[in-house]
Amino acid sequence: MVKTILLGLGARGKLYHEYLKSHRRQFEVVGVADSKLGVDWKELCGCALAAGKSTRSPDLAIIALPDRLHFKAGMASLRAGMNVLMEKPIACTFKECQQLVAAAKRYGKALIPGFVLRYTKQYQKVKAILDSGVIGKAQSIHHLNAVGYEKTAAAFCRGPFAKVSESGPIMLTKCSHDFDLIAWWTAGRKPKSIVSFGARGVFEKANKPETCEGCVYKEKDCQCVYLQGADVMEHQSTLIQYEDGLVVNFELETINARRGRCTRFFGEKGTMLVDEGEVRVRVFGKKEKVYRFQKETDHHGGGDVGLMKFCASLSADRNARFPAEDNILLAHYLAFKAEESRVKGKICRL
Repeated sequence: MVKTILLGLGARGKLYHEYLKSHRRQFEVVGVADSKLGVDWKELCGCALAAGKSTRSPDLAIIALPDRLHFKAGMASLRAGMNVLMEKPIACTFKECQQLVAAAKRYGKALIPGFVLRYTKQYQKVKAILDSGVIGKAQSIHHLNAVGYEKTAAAFCRGPFAKVSESGPIMLTKCSHDFDLIAWWTAGRKPKSIVSFGARGVFEKANKPETCEGCVYKEKDCQCVYLQGADVMEHQSTLIQYEDGLVVNFELETINARRGRCTRFFGEKGTMLVDEGEVRVRVFGKKEKVYRFQKETDHHGGGDVGLMKFCASLSADRNARFPAEDNILLAHYLAFKAEESRVKGKICRL
């Protein structure tokens, strides 16, 4: 039984809470902190620290607070002797990310980012195919994150991630998922430079229609998407060059009829297409193989459940070590450097 505290009951926090309640044989919820409940996260972490000095502190802290609170809550939870499941990003600056990773190692605890996609059966199959060498060494990777227009309106126009000053750039708040996948797929290959270009221009005051009738973005609360002052990029293209010649082309598009990710791998011996729950592998001269999985739009393709199962197994071990193989820092580093490249208009050396 994993003794767990939950910090934050926003959209993700509620999902975690529902999972914890429906898996009482695995998790015991010993505290929930949220402003709506009148319980401060600092108070809960303080109680956990005090408990650790006398009896047994909780095993796991799940942090689903606003991004700007991740660093402080993460440090407090690690200090209290808990493993930490942290919604991505783990912090809002790369220095803070480094400090959290160092603290996890120092306290001998696991710091687990909410990179749920690597826990899906689909992407685990992709990783296994890449590692098997069946398509040979990848020469280039083309990866697209297509954010559906409804999700964009809710989260990046009206929602908490609309303004860089309040949440961070979209490369971090949304695309750290993608940079984690890229870092995972290219493990052992060293990136040497990155360049990124982005723009916006649709959700601007000047584009507001004269009437809301017929507007696909219309909502009951009348928060017009054109008047919210959103300033995150609506589309952004990033190229990552590796020392051995590999090039990764990553595209973010926030205005789409469909929602999901699509990736093409071009290897020495074949190609692989990953799209909408399908993995298609074509080795040169051989018949194509097709594998089908749960779609990403369905609970992150099963990644939510996979992540929680991983936390249950890890947190049951009071001497859990930091899972270095997850390479947290590289995923965040790529996101920060992509944004630096866009802002400064230059190629950034890595």
